[in-house]
Amino acid sequence: MIIHKAYKFRIYPNDTQKEIIHKTFGCTRFIYNYYLDMKQTEYKNNHQSKSAYECIKDIPTLYIERPYLKEIDSMSLRCALFDLDDAYKAFYKGIRKYPNFKRKYDKNSYRTNRITSTYKGKQYENIILDLEKKTITLPKLKEMKIRGYRNLSNIQGRIINATVSREKTGKYYVSVLYEQNIETPKFIPNSIIGIDLGIKDVVITSDNEKYNNQKNIQKYEKRIKRKQRELSRKQKGSNNYYKCKQQLARLYSKLKNARIHITHEITKKLTDTYDMIVTETLKIKNMVKNHKLAKSLTDVTLGEIIRQLEYKSKWKGKRLYKVDSYYPSSQICSVCGYQNKRTKDLSVRKYTCPECHSELDRDYNASVNILFEGLKQYMKELV
Repeated sequence: MIIHKAYKFRIYPNDTQKEIIHKTFGCTRFIYNYYLDMKQTEYKNNHQSKSAYECIKDIPTLYIERPYLKEIDSMSLRCALFDLDDAYKAFYKGIRKYPNFKRKYDKNSYRTNRITSTYKGKQYENIILDLEKKTITLPKLKEMKIRGYRNLSNIQGRIINATVSREKTGKYYVSVLYEQNIETPKFIPNSIIGIDLGIKDVVITSDNEKYNNQKNIQKYEKRIKRKQRELSRKQKGSNNYYKCKQQLARLYSKLKNARIHITHEITKKLTDTYDMIVTETLKIKNMVKNHKLAKSLTDVTLGEIIRQLEYKSKWKGKRLYKVDSYYPSSQICSVCGYQNKRTKDLSVRKYTCPECHSELDRDYNASVNILFEGLKQYMKELV
């Protein structure tokens, strides 16, 4: 099976390389905004606009007016136009909103594609990743030191592109996308698990195992609030203002990294241990509209857990089954099958069956019901 997998590394550019990176950020942003404005004008006048390939042919005329565009990697300018084209396609499909103009203080990143050529029997590449030397070579930037994936000596596959980015903390990263051909093991169902997703406990399994929410927001909330108050007292534009702003950015970065770590830890353990995983289908956008739950829901990243379970189970030759969002998993007794519609109240944490008088933990009971529903889906496939 052919998959696309990204490997993210921290890079350590020198002052000259930093200058080139920042120039590339500015130039790709200019190209994106310039052709977005052109597309809008053309559509107003003619109800038509140029494609990405037509815009690429137009770039050499901009070199005459703006010679600084020649100083950066030309492939990054082309990728900016393909990004604009993709934004329009996503808008017409109803996936995203209408594309906006990029701003200087938004996320700074650019992408460049891998190019290979052969000259006098020798092959040349513009992107070279060497994990033994811990270096990466990129167009215009040449060689840079990297850090990450210390347990890997090499990566099998073909490099497709590389994305250079700068966080608000001042750290630089490169994400290298590989095309890999992996052998997925034959699906042999020996174990199954049903999982119920929640807030107090992120994941509750049908084996009565709970993955606790470490409450990252609460952990960093006091520090972030204190730093925000400190920032509001600083004079805008002063050195202390920018120092405080960077310290605040570091706190947000730690919060983000903690969320990512917990999510990967949970999904890796589940996909390594079980052959079939059954989960509920959640409508996150609707759930976030509830003001009382919105903050807690963003902390546990339930949508990201399901997304990771999908691709990890696919890579490892496992199966992920999704139960319908309207399936009353918390109302049905997992012992006798009686449906008690009075258990809709989330404050009731114990499920008491009026039929067989069983007393069960609400979330555990729901996870067992989800497991049974997943088994039904698997049996239908066999039939």
